[in-house]
Amino acid sequence: MSVLALQHVDVERLSLLEEVLAQKGIPARYLALHKGERLPRSVEDMEDAKAIVVLGGPMGVYEAEKYPWLADEIWFLGEAIRAGVPVYGLCLGAQLMAAALDARVYPGEGKKEIGWFPVDLTPEARGDPLLGDEEASFPVFQWHGDTFDIPEGAVHLASSARYPNQAFRWGARAYAFQFHLETGMADITTWLEAFEGDMNSPRSDADPEAIMRDAPGHLEALNRRAARWFERWLAFAGLA
Repeated sequence: MSVLALQHVDVERLSLLEEVLAQKGIPARYLALHKGERLPRSVEDMEDAKAIVVLGGPMGVYEAEKYPWLADEIWFLGEAIRAGVPVYGLCLGAQLMAAALDARVYPGEGKKEIGWFPVDLTPEARGDPLLGDEEASFPVFQWHGDTFDIPEGAVHLASSARYPNQAFRWGARAYAFQFHLETGMADITTWLEAFEGDMNSPRSDADPEAIMRDAPGHLEALNRRAARWFERWLAFAGLA
């Protein structure tokens, strides 16, 4: 049994989540969509993969003309989620899951969220099997300017001051998170270089020096939470 990781850019990987998988002896199989690797033709063709992690990326869900594989990915995710395949989405991955469930994905109206921001769990999250015992508010790492509507039938799990729709659950095993918990210092350093243009956007008020300065104070708790949530999700998926 393995986990299929849908990748959209070289610099965004499973990071800490790959360490969790390795500790449990669960292989991760990357599918580099941005390099032309093809999705399974159907959920039945996933071979030994029993769950899907949808990674982040700098593109928008609505840019299918520029990134033709996005349309196929959205279709595939819709089939997988509705078939009950466990799916775990991060940043762009969450937006793709929303689109796959027929919700709107679009650029946010205000400034982007790039850096360290608090998110607040919704009242509905208190009864969620993954998040129910977490504190009401905690800092996360963000890097996005797009947002999504909560899909019909989904449970809204988290919000922030700039972007109210930060996380949702659809069914029992599909979770979408706009924010990052899995990143390490190496990821953040790499992203600051790789996505420098995003930092310089008129919609950005991010301070790269502040991001790096504040990282050591956040990463340990951030990564503990990432491991805790991911391990629980793997249990829901029947993989741990």
